[in-house]
Amino acid sequence: MSELVLDEKSALGASKNSDRWLGIMAAFAIAWYAFCLLVFVVTISMGADAVKGVYSEPQVTYLTQTPFWVKMANVISVMAGLIGSAYLLLRRSSAYYWFALCLAALLIMILDASLRDGFEIMGPSLLGISIIGFIVGIYLFWASYLARNQGELNAT
Repeated sequence: MSELVLDEKSALGASKNSDRWLGIMAAFAIAWYAFCLLVFVVTISMGADAVKGVYSEPQVTYLTQTPFWVKMANVISVMAGLIGSAYLLLRRSSAYYWFALCLAALLIMILDASLRDGFEIMGPSLLGISIIGFIVGIYLFWASYLARNQGELNAT
């Protein structure tokens, strides 16, 4: 009987730690994607003169010739990540699907940068941002997948 009680207590403790970790992770994810949204809005709203003052001529050409569908993939990635993070904070299983959409959009942006030689033109900053964004996206997708399969997220 005492073994059963210890197992239930340890299971409750593990559940509390997992629940706390999920909340912390979701809060950081919301902050991450809110920052990504801010960067996107600032980037889109920059005038041509401001862009020319910061970047070299090939970089300005690369940025100004970014196709509309890549910009839409960026918006979808950031918004899907933000919505997925909010759903993760609310313990909704649909967070998994939002993070999957976020990753798909990230892959589209990375593919575009590869095809248009963006990593060479923009330098290590674009590569670093892409790698960090992809690692964060993979981790959040994986964490929401595990939480969903372990029953920590509600079905609604």
